[in-house]
Formats: sequence, structure tokens, C-alpha cells
Amino acid sequence: MDQTKLNPGAPNRAIAEQPPAASDAKVSIAVLSFSRISRDRRVLRQCALLKELGYSPVVIGYGDQGEAIGHDFESWPVPQPTTWHRIRTVARQLPAHLGGGAAKLGFWMEPRHRWALDRLRRHRCSLVLANDWPALVVAAAWKIESGAKLIYDTHEFATLEFDERAWWRVVYKPFVTQLERAYIREADDVITVGPSLARALEAQYGLLKRVLVIRNTPNRIELSETSNTRWPLRVLYHGAVLPDRGLEALIDSLPMWHEAHQVTIRGDGSQGYIRKLQQQVAAVGCERQVTFESAVRPEEVMPLAARTADLGVHFTPLDTEQRHFSLPNKLFEYVGAGLAVAVSPGADLKRVVERHGFGVVSSGAKPQAIAATINALSQARVVELRANARAAAADLCWEQERVALRDLLGVYLGQSH
Repeated sequence: MDQTKLNPGAPNRAIAEQPPAASDAKVSIAVLSFSRISRDRRVLRQCALLKELGYSPVVIGYGDQGEAIGHDFESWPVPQPTTWHRIRTVARQLPAHLGGGAAKLGFWMEPRHRWALDRLRRHRCSLVLANDWPALVVAAAWKIESGAKLIYDTHEFATLEFDERAWWRVVYKPFVTQLERAYIREADDVITVGPSLARALEAQYGLLKRVLVIRNTPNRIELSETSNTRWPLRVLYHGAVLPDRGLEALIDSLPMWHEAHQVTIRGDGSQGYIRKLQQQVAAVGCERQVTFESAVRPEEVMPLAARTADLGVHFTPLDTEQRHFSLPNKLFEYVGAGLAVAVSPGADLKRVVERHGFGVVSSGAKPQAIAATINALSQARVVELRANARAAAADLCWEQERVALRDLLGVYLGQSH
């Protein structure tokens, strides 16, 4: 397909149409992510670091009409999946079983992908930070066309992300696999969120250059030197409320807890799924023990956790290889808020928790294992774990993690910092 002849779709724009402004910097940088940019903290941290280094990146991704993020923002409307949208998606992706050419054709049939490529052309970007696999495909097309440099930041093991779902394995997986395999070697550097995932990517694609690990750590917040740990505990799950986060098992474990610890599930999800969880809470007879709260703004997540919780939990199921690579934002947010943590035994989760001594690791992700982990805690033990979390927060924060990204960017920007 001749990509130079593709017509871009009609996007929402958060800024007025204007010709590309001449940059004070020698490098024109794009940060590209097919995500809701205002809520994508990893992407926003990349942008903030570039701005600190004296560059003004153009950010390309999803946003509501008029939504501002503090950077030059090219926004496509936030997708609202419909039945017709899903049918079109299947029609584009299913032919990937026929090979790489069919996968590429299906990918470029999507208007937002053509639009994003057109935005890179319009801004004549000489360096692109592509977040996750669809951005890789678009950025690689621009690199082939222009010679631009490309850094690929993959937040998940894309080809295994939803491997527990039969529909995903049949329709989506061949599509993703063909495209990531075709373009990952176009990246001048690859970065990801955890060491196990980095090594798996190197093995999967035979990458000769080491994948750089830059974890999803948050900015530090001020914490008191001591914590007021309640008993019974205030237990917190925060983040996306989705079926693959172990919430069903957490709820089923509640009747087995020796103490009536109070549980808050804070985050956004479909109303149907949240109602299902609420019905499950009622079925186990623990309505007084569990509270559901909506997500708060990103800057409020950690301060609120620090004020209202003692223990953060993430008992993710480990029934697929992808889950074993999990090293989620919430782990570092719990630590940054000075909370003890309790997690399931994913390889990288276990390594971080045990190295810093701020939490406990369950023997598994079933309700019985979760209950045993919670029941083994005492108030004194949680006080100790929280003290370790406050100490670890000084290391497990973006102020430390950003150094690796700053050094990598310095190679491309010709700077020494």
C-alpha cells in the first residue's frame, strides 16, 4: 500500500490549524499513543521530561473536544465502541490469518491510523516516542518514509495481553503478532515497564539490543514520618475496575477473613461489571465491609490513598504468561502513598516486594490464598511494612526512574544531562 496517498480522517483538534512552528530545538519530537492522553500518566511523564530538556513535543492521541494537556496536542476523538465498530474491527483484523500483508492492509484501513501518520508528516518529526504497538506501526511507516528516529515503549506484552480470552486469540492476536513482528526491529530503541517483560521481548523477536526497563513509578509526594495504621485495616484496591484484576477472588475471600477489614474498590469500570461485583459482595454477606468509589484525578490518587488506607492489594490472576509480567502502576502508587501491599506471586511483583520489604506475597490468586495472606497480618506487622514502604518511596519514584529515560533521550537529542 502506498501510504503517502492515504487520506487522513477528520480529527478533533485541541489547537487551531496552523503550519508547523519552527522549533528552537534541532529535533522535532512527537509522542504518539492511541490512548486517552489526559489519563495516561506514563505518556504525560514523557512529555514533561522532554519539556524540562527544552523541547516542545507534539502529542498525538485521543482526547475530548477542546481537551488540553499542557502540550501541543493533536487529538482524535476518544473511541466509543459500538456493535458496528466491533464488526468493522473483526473485518479488518481477521484476515491477518492470511499473513503480514493482510494484517498491514487491515491496519491502514482504520482512519485514525492514517490520520496519525499524516500528523507526523505535518510536523516533520525527526524523533517519535511510540507508545504501544499501534503507535509502533504508524511511527515505523514514518521512519521508513523519512528516516526519523524511533523509540518504541511497549507497556504490555502485546501478543499475549488478553490471551485468556478465546475471542481475542482468534481475532486479535494474529493481527497484533504479525504487525509487532514486522516493525519492532525498525525501532532504534525499545523500552518497557519490567525486567521479565524486557527479557521476554528480546527472546521473542531475537532483538540484539537490550530492551531498557523504565518502570511505571509515580512522582513522589510528601509523607508523614509515621503512619496511623488502623485495626481492622483499611484495605484499598485502586485502578481500572476490570474482570482481569482479581476482584472476584478478593470478594470471595472476605468471609474467610478473621478480621472485618474494610475494603475500598476505587476506580472506573462499566456500570454492568460494577453492579455484578456489588451483587457478589451482597451474595457473600459483606455489604458493610466493602465500599465502591469512582476514580479520582491522577494527582489525587496517592494523597487520597495515604489518608484513607493502610494496605494496598493487587491479587492479579496468574493464569496466562502475560500476567506473570505484571508490574502495574498501582504497586508503586501504593508504596508512594506509604501503604503496605499484598500481591499475588508474579515474578516481578514478588521481586520488588521482597527486595524492599514493604509487603507480603500470597501463594496464589485464589480466594483461599488471598484470605491466608490477609489473616497472617497483624497490626504491628503492617506498621513495619508501612515504614519500609515510606523508605522505599524515595527510590521507587519517577524522580529516580526518569534518569534512565533522560539519558536515553540525551543520545538522540545530542545533550548531556
